[in-house]
Amino acid sequence: MKNFIFIARAGQGAKSAANILAKSAALQGLMIQEFPEYGPERMGAPVKSYVKVDNKPIRDFSPITKPDYVILIDKTLINLALKLDLKDAVLIINDVCDAKKYIDKYGLKSKIAVIDASKISSETIGLDKPSIPMIGSLLKLDNLVKIESVNKIIKEFFEKAGKEKVVESNINAIKKCYEEAKL
Repeated sequence: MKNFIFIARAGQGAKSAANILAKSAALQGLMIQEFPEYGPERMGAPVKSYVKVDNKPIRDFSPITKPDYVILIDKTLINLALKLDLKDAVLIINDVCDAKKYIDKYGLKSKIAVIDASKISSETIGLDKPSIPMIGSLLKLDNLVKIESVNKIIKEFFEKAGKEKVVESNINAIKKCYEEAKL
């Protein structure tokens, strides 16, 4: 089983990104669980969204404490990631700095990928909406879910919301994050 946690503030799209990842995995015939965890439900409050993916039914419904991947959409919430067992995790952080900053400042031993998804989303989508583009980084570092599946779900997701005009820009943002991701 693979465990993914998206961490952001309410309104930044962690729940949507987790949902897109989960539906993409399901499209490939994988078993999934996807659920958010909120604090106080207000704009700007910390949010974690969990995704579990496996090729057999998932019977554990508890929140993830030992993730394989943590997608930190808002770097100011690093403290939430540090409370997790990151020993074997890959931490994907939306930031402009080098991963060495996180290693030095927090003593992290996990693998870290830093991607400026805010800049990429601003350039491709026209807004600072890094959550969905960060899926591209995840896809590059973990080959479980295919980019073709994500692109299909992105199309469905935005068309259902009546936002057909942003499908291509989001697909381009995912592709750019995919191309730039590295450990």
